[in-house]
Amino acid sequence: MVVKKTTQEPKSIKAQITRASLVVAAAAIMQEEGPSAVTYRSVAKRANTAASSTGYYFDSISDLLYEAGDYNMRSWARRAESVADEAEEMDVASCREHVVDLFLSACMPADTGTAAPHYMQLLAASESGAVTKAYRAGRIRLDAAIGRIIERVGLKDVTPRFVIALVDGAAVSAVSEGESAHQRARDLLAEWVYPVMRRDGLLAEEHGSGNGN
Repeated sequence: MVVKKTTQEPKSIKAQITRASLVVAAAAIMQEEGPSAVTYRSVAKRANTAASSTGYYFDSISDLLYEAGDYNMRSWARRAESVADEAEEMDVASCREHVVDLFLSACMPADTGTAAPHYMQLLAASESGAVTKAYRAGRIRLDAAIGRIIERVGLKDVTPRFVIALVDGAAVSAVSEGESAHQRARDLLAEWVYPVMRRDGLLAEEHGSGNGN
């Protein structure tokens, strides 16, 4: 599927603001209800603009969905990059001590109440080729941020995608069972990372023997 950049590039500040508000509105709708809920009408209503404005700035719904997906992905990447910055400001010992919290904060929304909607909309992304394309492209920044945390901690033979898959898998299974996504992810991260760190001499034997709290 080819998603091209819209030809209606805004020239005035007001037009740029209107266009940006449409992208933000579409991104919010997508997070709450999935890509299928993103229509010209629903986006215009959410952005409080004329219904015709969406069609003016975007050649198709696919164009709008791609930009909304890109907006979401950049937001998640910025969150992870902020956590990576925090990790790099810590001394190595503190970073290792707080590794579970760092991974959790980088991979998941901070608000526990948004975990279920977040993962539901990620699964719903498969409804739109434009959204999945945006998410694939944006994952590079997210992976890089997680990689910085891994490097700071000193973990060997661990990829960012493994960490993300562990967190996401734990969260989805918890949501499907009516449990806390954050707690399930925290428990599984601790169950995996502390033994690995002790094995590699990155952590004292007595540390991390519990659930990571």
